[in-house]
Amino acid sequence: MSSIEVEVVEPDALGAAETAAWATFRAASPQLASPYFDLRYVRAAAALAPHGAVAVIHRHGAICGFLPFQRRGTLLQPLGAPLSDYHGLVAAPNAAIPLAEVLDHLKAQRLRFSSLVGAPPAHSTPLFAMAADLSGGFAGWEAARQAAGRGGFLKDKRRRMRQFEREVGPVRFSLGKAQPAMLDQIIALKRAQIRRTGQHDIFACGWTIRLLHRLAETAEPDFGLQIATLHAGDQLAAAEIGLRGGHTHHLWFPVFDPQLARYSPGSLMTIETLRAAAGQGVRQVDFGPGFEAYKNDFATPSHVVHEGVVGAHLVSPDLRQRHAAVARFERRIDRIAACEPQWPGRLQGASVFAADIARRRPGVSLGLGGLGAAIGLGVSLSLLNEG
Repeated sequence: MSSIEVEVVEPDALGAAETAAWATFRAASPQLASPYFDLRYVRAAAALAPHGAVAVIHRHGAICGFLPFQRRGTLLQPLGAPLSDYHGLVAAPNAAIPLAEVLDHLKAQRLRFSSLVGAPPAHSTPLFAMAADLSGGFAGWEAARQAAGRGGFLKDKRRRMRQFEREVGPVRFSLGKAQPAMLDQIIALKRAQIRRTGQHDIFACGWTIRLLHRLAETAEPDFGLQIATLHAGDQLAAAEIGLRGGHTHHLWFPVFDPQLARYSPGSLMTIETLRAAAGQGVRQVDFGPGFEAYKNDFATPSHVVHEGVVGAHLVSPDLRQRHAAVARFERRIDRIAACEPQWPGRLQGASVFAADIARRRPGVSLGLGGLGAAIGLGVSLSLLNEG
């Protein structure tokens, strides 16, 4: 017999008791400080992400947690996927809510997660969330980077900034509320980058763009989209869409002019973003999960998150562990399903996916043996059974 009861509601229907419990749970766990757990984000995402909702979890008649999610047939995904970089239960640290039981109540077969906070289920892979600590201000961050052996990196970027101004033009930086025209320009640049790199266009479905615009419309000073821009003269060198929530600023969608790559405009913009965010009272700038090399220059591990599956697996955990490509392909499949709740979009996304594999990895099915079959099976099951 289940130890919990689950009620599915729209976030806008959460009453005073639920809202108070949500705030209490977030305040008790630093891992829930991300803007993606801010109820303002959850409400915006649920309003635009197809089939988005919140599971309200009770134990012995009392609220013990919440799970924001979106449904894709028998598959559950984090609410706002593929945009939401963190997700999981909004609950007290010791709540011990079994996700498998939540799935049973929701009549779902699988929950796929890429950056789950809290206690990890079995067969999950740990990742570090990377963040820059601004609790001591920008000067404190600089001192900590020096102590961590990144002084040479900072010195190089100061030199590049001087060279940039001398050879290209006067540098202007801004960090502020997102304006619609600039937001659309960055989205267009990001989509061009996505096409160049053969990824699934997460903006082609439309609702993801509408969500960004909804987040940009908020008038609250401690929440919503912020855009960082770095210009040299009249030329846009780099820009980034970020999400502010409370004392945390999450870096989200960066772009830069590849013709200016020798000046490291992305790194210059990030340093100025940290400086400006500290001036706004931000205590932490989140770079998201993963150990990409550039993150180590700016950030340190803040907490552990997990990637994996609760419920039925499309491929065995052993195969996933032995072949990193399987996990990459599964992420691509889930991204298509997240963006495209309807058949035409999913079929087009799968077609582009297959063409990209054929173009970039013509020997994948032959070179990896059973891996090719597993990938094909994963695509088929994901698109046919979870539609």
